[in-house]
Amino acid sequence: MLLSVTGTAVEVEIQKLLTSTHLEEWLQQDVFHLKWWLLLVLSGLAIVVWWKLLNKTRIPEIMLYAVLTTIVMMSIDECGEELILWTYPIYLFPIFPVITAINLLILPLAFSLTYQHFHTWQSFIYASVVITGLESFIFEPALAWINLYQLLNWNYCYNFLIYISVALLIRWSVIKIFAIAEKAQKNPY
Repeated sequence: MLLSVTGTAVEVEIQKLLTSTHLEEWLQQDVFHLKWWLLLVLSGLAIVVWWKLLNKTRIPEIMLYAVLTTIVMMSIDECGEELILWTYPIYLFPIFPVITAINLLILPLAFSLTYQHFHTWQSFIYASVVITGLESFIFEPALAWINLYQLLNWNYCYNFLIYISVALLIRWSVIKIFAIAEKAQKNPY
């Protein structure tokens, strides 16, 4: 590993420079501008609508679905940004911007509501295809059109395939987790 004169790894110095540049750019170009307000309103509106539609009697199960989807999508998103496949020109917060990417907020919320309303595998798959199609081919191109999302070396079709795979994998995982918990409650030892 190469070390700078101060003994700090070169990678750390580069990260400091990138963080400083990102923060400065955010303060000068993003925060409180029209697109920043639009992103804030869309994010807040999505959360309020989701909460209103959420079946409160199933909060643990639906929250597990939403949180697992968010974790997986954030990981995929971080990889995509690192590999320069896409970017988000506007961020609500400059330090950990992936948490405020509007499409990463909408997807877990939409899929968790899909999980809530469609109980059979067949109905869930159909609904997920519709939600994924809307996200991939209408919502994300609209975000790109207003410059809140930008594909660099990527294609919306890839997103469609990834999103549908994530929706199905997370549904399977949540069903399995709750089946294990139910079995454990019946036979605690």
